[in-house]
Amino acid sequence: MYIDLILSLNLVVNFFLLWLTGLITHQKTTFFRLFLGSVAGAAYLLVLFIPIRLLFFTVSGKIILPLLMILFSFRPRKLIQAVILFITFYLCSFAMGGLVFAFSLWAKFPLDYYRGVYNLPAPSIKYLVFSGALLFLLVRWLQPILLEKLNFHLPATALELEISFGEKNKKLAAFLDTGNMLKEPFSGLPVAVAAYPAVKELLPQEICHVLSNNGHMDWALLEKALTSASSADASKYCLVPYCSLHEEGFLLGFRPERAALWQEDRVYKLKDGIIIGIQREKDGFPAEHEVLLPLEVWRSADTRGLV
Repeated sequence: MYIDLILSLNLVVNFFLLWLTGLITHQKTTFFRLFLGSVAGAAYLLVLFIPIRLLFFTVSGKIILPLLMILFSFRPRKLIQAVILFITFYLCSFAMGGLVFAFSLWAKFPLDYYRGVYNLPAPSIKYLVFSGALLFLLVRWLQPILLEKLNFHLPATALELEISFGEKNKKLAAFLDTGNMLKEPFSGLPVAVAAYPAVKELLPQEICHVLSNNGHMDWALLEKALTSASSADASKYCLVPYCSLHEEGFLLGFRPERAALWQEDRVYKLKDGIIIGIQREKDGFPAEHEVLLPLEVWRSADTRGLV
């Protein structure tokens, strides 16, 4: 097989494996970044034509190359994130290689072992396609288990959610809650649940009067407060249905004019927006935290730090 065909085939396989890695870990990226990572992997084949190439066949070389592909494709924010992506990519590579290897043995392809590398004749394209399709179906089947049951997500610490509402700004200590899957039903935006005392200073007096009442929510009083406000102000509020193990009902929510995530000295834009659902009591919130942040918000935050 000609070198240009080998490079093209390797480029396509690398792109598929990187895309599959992003699918499993639920990491958003772009076509261009995946392409860059694939090119870095395909360029590895060129070392076969370099006289001094021992480094590339060592354990160090086999670790450095996938890390470069991960860095180009996903730009991980923290070390633990890079480690998880690296492990996932390697597992996908092993699975893909194992399937192709199994089909090659099944077809009785001859094997050649040289300097730690098994050399196979170029496998049939149909075996590559079938292996990729089988691996994709397996990932789609296992993905809910990996994301929800095993909490296979990218961790975040020391998070703060900065919101602007009604010409006022505030930072809230955020807790990344993997169980928070609330969405506002009309816009489809994720809902971060905040304790009322934490956002009280951002709200107008009429809304505070409704939320400060003891006992059950007075929906008639809330309707009166919203109808007395201007249409522009009233449109910023919504009702978010929720269902928990103990109860179900509605949360009063509002959409901030601006929202950003802070992590240590970096800030990330929330490109798609967010809804803040107000919980009247602070019960159920982790100590020293004021808002329960959906995992989706962390994943979709713009990874290009603004500061």
